[in-house]
Amino acid sequence: MKKDYTIAVRRAGVGGTPQICQDALIEMLEALFAGKKYTGQEGRKELQIIKQNLPIPKRQRDRTADTGEAAAPYILVEMNEGAILDDDSPQIVEFSLVICCYDKGTDNEGCQDVANVKEDIIQRICARPYFGGAFTILKPITWALQKDRTPPYYFGAVTMNCTAPAMTQDTEMEVLV
Repeated sequence: MKKDYTIAVRRAGVGGTPQICQDALIEMLEALFAGKKYTGQEGRKELQIIKQNLPIPKRQRDRTADTGEAAAPYILVEMNEGAILDDDSPQIVEFSLVICCYDKGTDNEGCQDVANVKEDIIQRICARPYFGGAFTILKPITWALQKDRTPPYYFGAVTMNCTAPAMTQDTEMEVLV
């Protein structure tokens, strides 16, 4: 179900908070990857889009690592930090999108899937940097693929800064001065 973040921002009465920005970014990624399948435990499956932290396993990790219960493939949407540069600028929020695929095969599909997911994200951002009705992705956008080998897990990341409306100073003081 698509959420109108412009309405949510107005209803909250606090501006486009970084948390609302993160939720809108997740929704944009869910729409981008809907129906696409990537390497994971027990075959190809849809990406999970996960907010901020990987879920805590319900069972022991060793028992679920190679089953469909494991998180891979996924994109972890981490909000890292933010800044308000001055009274007239939007808030700048840094996000890292950590991409993970799982592949026990010898055809290097996990590595290829991570690269393809990364490229789909980059192409979407470059074509339409706006999302959620109130947020913009700024350039530069950086990405990286893992250097160390960690089979059967393969990783990559995209880092970006997004604008979110910032709170403004109280204008009552200006009237008094």
